[in-house]
Amino acid sequence: MAKSSKSNGAVLHPIGQLYGQWVFNFMVDIAGAIAFDFTDRPQHYRSVPDELGRLLTGFRSSMGSHPDWPDAQQRIANFRVLGTACLAGVPLREAALVYVQSGTEETRDLLAEAFRDTAESFRAQMRTVDGQSLRIACRQNETIFDAARRLFQSEPIMGAFNLAPAPRDDGWPMAGHLHGEGSDLAAELIRAMDGGIVARALLGGPKREVGGSPAPRALRISMPQNKFILLQQAAWYGALTMSGAMADSYEKSDLRDLIGNAYKWTKALQRLVPDVARAWKDPNYRMRLTDVEWGMVEPHPSGEVNLQASGGRAGGFFYSTATIWFEVCCCTGDLPCPASSNCEISPGPSCINCGSLAVVKCGLMSPI
Repeated sequence: MAKSSKSNGAVLHPIGQLYGQWVFNFMVDIAGAIAFDFTDRPQHYRSVPDELGRLLTGFRSSMGSHPDWPDAQQRIANFRVLGTACLAGVPLREAALVYVQSGTEETRDLLAEAFRDTAESFRAQMRTVDGQSLRIACRQNETIFDAARRLFQSEPIMGAFNLAPAPRDDGWPMAGHLHGEGSDLAAELIRAMDGGIVARALLGGPKREVGGSPAPRALRISMPQNKFILLQQAAWYGALTMSGAMADSYEKSDLRDLIGNAYKWTKALQRLVPDVARAWKDPNYRMRLTDVEWGMVEPHPSGEVNLQASGGRAGGFFYSTATIWFEVCCCTGDLPCPASSNCEISPGPSCINCGSLAVVKCGLMSPI
C-alpha cells in the first residue's frame, strides 16, 4: 500500500494528496508566470535569496525535462488515476447526502451501514491503482506543487507585487486554512501578471523568435476569493474523505467523521459548479474554469461538440465527461471509464446512463 503523509495532524493517503494537488494545479501555472516575470523585471526581485532564485529558474528551464518538474501534460498524466477515484467517489458522496439530509432516528443505523458498504466499495476499487505508480505520481506532483507554494509564501517574491505572502506552513492552501488566509493571492497575481504581459507585448514591438525557447503562458483562470475558499474546502474534505475511506476498518466515531467529510466535500463541489450553459456558449468563460470546475461541465445536449474548434481547454484534466447531480459520473474522452453500477453505457450510441442518480443530459463530447 502506498505510504501516507501527515498534513496538519491529518494522515492523508496518496490518493487524497493527489486530489488536493489536482484542485490547486493552477498554482503551478501561476508560479511559472512568476518565473518569467522574475527575468523580465529583475529590479523588483533584488532581495530574493539564492534558494528561491534557483526555484524560479527551475520553473523556466526544467519544466518537462526533469522528473521532479512535470509540465502541464505530464501532470495531466499523473492525475489520470483520479478518474477511478472520482467515479468511485460518486456513490460515496450520494450516501453521505442521503444520511445527512434524509436520515431519521429510525434509519440512521441502516444508512450508516449503507455508507460503510459504499466506503468499502471505494477502497476495493482504489486498491487496483494503489501502488508504485500512484506513489511516483504523487511524489512528482508534490515536489513541483511544494515549489509553487514556497513562492506564494515568500515575502520577497510577493513583495514584487505589493502583496502579503501566504501563511507559512506546509498545510496551506488546504489543511487548517479554510477561512480565507491568502485566498486573494491567486486573483491578485493573475491580474498583475496578465496586465504586465499585455503591456510588454504592446510596448516591446517586434521580437526575434528563438526556436525552443519557452514562452510565458497566459493566465486566463478566474479566481475570486470566494472561489478559492470553495476550492480549499473541496480539496481538503475530498482528501480527507478519500484517505478515510482507504482505512481497513472504522470505529463508529470514525465513520461519523467520514460521513461528515464526504458531505462537506459534496456541498463544496455543488457550490463550485459553473454556469454550464455559459460554458457551452462562451469560449472565454471556458478558459477561465479551473480543472475541477471543467470536470463538472456535462456534455452539450445537442450531442457532439468539437471543443478544439470552439476554443475549449486543451490543458484540462477531463477532456470530456458525463456529469450528473453536479458530480462527475463518467468520462468519454482521454480517461478510462471503469464498469460501475452508477455509470453504465446505455443502449444508445451517444448517451451515458448514470444508474440510480438523476441524469441531467446525455451526449458525448468529442475528445481533443
